[in-house]
Amino acid sequence: MATRTKDAASIPSLGARARRAALLALPFQVGSIVIAHIVAATGRLVDLPLTYLLVLAYAVPMLIELVFRTSLPRVLQLTYLTFIAASSFAGSALQVYWNFPPWDFIVHAYSGLMLAWLGMLLLRRVEERIGVGLPVWFSCTVMLLFAMAGAAAWELSEFGSDIIIGTAAQHSNEDSMTDMLAGTLGGAIAILIALVLRRPESLAPESLLRRPSRPGR
Repeated sequence: MATRTKDAASIPSLGARARRAALLALPFQVGSIVIAHIVAATGRLVDLPLTYLLVLAYAVPMLIELVFRTSLPRVLQLTYLTFIAASSFAGSALQVYWNFPPWDFIVHAYSGLMLAWLGMLLLRRVEERIGVGLPVWFSCTVMLLFAMAGAAAWELSEFGSDIIIGTAAQHSNEDSMTDMLAGTLGGAIAILIALVLRRPESLAPESLLRRPSRPGR
């Protein structure tokens, strides 16, 4: 009982966690605005309104912690922040998607890794709640399904946007399939990192952190 009380006392308050999340996002918010204006000053095409809207997108981890009164590990927050910087800022606002086509595949793969890590965190919370380690195969399956479902949901949203709003997000069936494959690949990479490197420790459930026992021990 005394140990639990000590552990509870060591957990930062909700306000402290939100301040940490805000400070973590601040360099991304300021950096994006500064970089966008520098690039625009050179005469290149930059979507400045989108850049300023991304200030709110960078604040999502802080808002999640405040609204749901939960704690997001720093590695997951950094993964999300770098994803927004790579996709919405670099890809869309700075036109990298159009100037460097492989960037789209890289970003979709990275999103798959991020979603697999989110699934990993949920598995960790489930293990903590039930007090039992889940089978490794089950954890790996959930992580991969998180990545695949996220990739499929993104393509569905692009399809809906093209039909309802009239955008041109989906160029072809091959483009959509490539994006989903990239997301799946990112999920597979996250699984390999978890199984081989046992990382990231702050997200992985105990069942994935355990080293397999050697024969004779």
